[in-house]
Amino acid sequence: MKRHKGYADGFTLLELLVAVAILSLIAVGAYKLLSDTVRVREHGQIQQQQLRDLQKAMTLIQRDLQQATARAVRDEFGDVQPAFYLPKQNELEFTRGGWRNPLQQSRSNLVRIRYRVENNQLLRERWDVLDRARQTEPQKIVLLEDVSDFTVQVVVKGSRTDSWPPLTQSTGGEQRVPPFPQAVELGLRLPAWGLIQRIILLPHGEANEAPQQN
Repeated sequence: MKRHKGYADGFTLLELLVAVAILSLIAVGAYKLLSDTVRVREHGQIQQQQLRDLQKAMTLIQRDLQQATARAVRDEFGDVQPAFYLPKQNELEFTRGGWRNPLQQSRSNLVRIRYRVENNQLLRERWDVLDRARQTEPQKIVLLEDVSDFTVQVVVKGSRTDSWPPLTQSTGGEQRVPPFPQAVELGLRLPAWGLIQRIILLPHGEANEAPQQN
């Protein structure tokens, strides 16, 4: 008697190939979903770290500026530099007080600070010697990476300028040291956050009214 084969006898080759293809698609989809989830998580962690670094940098800059003091210095060429100085539009240099000395070392409590961008890194440079020699090198720390732009402006009586100190003269015709500006406006451009602006009031600023935001 002739027997008829049916589905009970097993899958055909075509059916097996279709099943394998479906399982492969499911596996690829699951892997892509897992990969995307990991990528999003890593991106979020990177952004969180960048935000922490940004907050830390801004806090340090503000603390330095609020300790700014009127002490001019001599650079490595022997030239006198003002206590508060914008060498370039994207640099800020000033003398800072309040440098703690818990070990009672024979040194001043004043240091020279400079902020600038080099190779897309926001640097903080510190000179422990105010009147420095040619071989004097600053201590450098990197505050932020991937900085595409860094601008510094000062605010004086509501007006902004990227030049400081101004060239003013006393009645005797001699150049005098100008007062501190009212505030400093910093601009940072980062890929993840765009343009970030911050206004920091200076303790010895000549104006009393708060600067206006643009």
